[in-house]
Amino acid sequence: MLLARFWELELFPLTENFFRDIISGTFGALFPLFLFFFFLSERTKSIPFIASIRRTLLEEVQTLFSHSQLFDIIIISGLAGFAEELFFRGILQVKLGIIWASIIFGLLHFVTPAYGIVAIVMGLYIGILFHYTQSLLVPVQLHFIYDFAALVYLKYFVRT
Repeated sequence: MLLARFWELELFPLTENFFRDIISGTFGALFPLFLFFFFLSERTKSIPFIASIRRTLLEEVQTLFSHSQLFDIIIISGLAGFAEELFFRGILQVKLGIIWASIIFGLLHFVTPAYGIVAIVMGLYIGILFHYTQSLLVPVQLHFIYDFAALVYLKYFVRT
């Protein structure tokens, strides 16, 4: 928020068309969720690049959230979606462009090299949606839906 103020960037309102942007963000989350389920697929165990992402999701992310309750997951997903997208899309992308905002997004999500590359690609994807819609609510909603669905799936449906 301080950077936005310093650079005189308008972050609010997040949208001018609430329902369109909620729907766009929700449908926009389908591609990252498809990748998430693909990475967790048993068939990808033998592909080294994907296997390292799979291990990260199952050994680190799932473990990190193993004691979280559903309410915790809702709050974490909401805050992460809101805060990260205000920062990465609303501030960094506006000032530095899609490429740099995506690289920084990937570096700050760097757990393994493969996970970092996927995060950069996701940053590009979300950045393009933000650029196209000119609404911060779209990436906020997408990020929330993705985090929420992925964490609920890891917590309640995956047994390692």
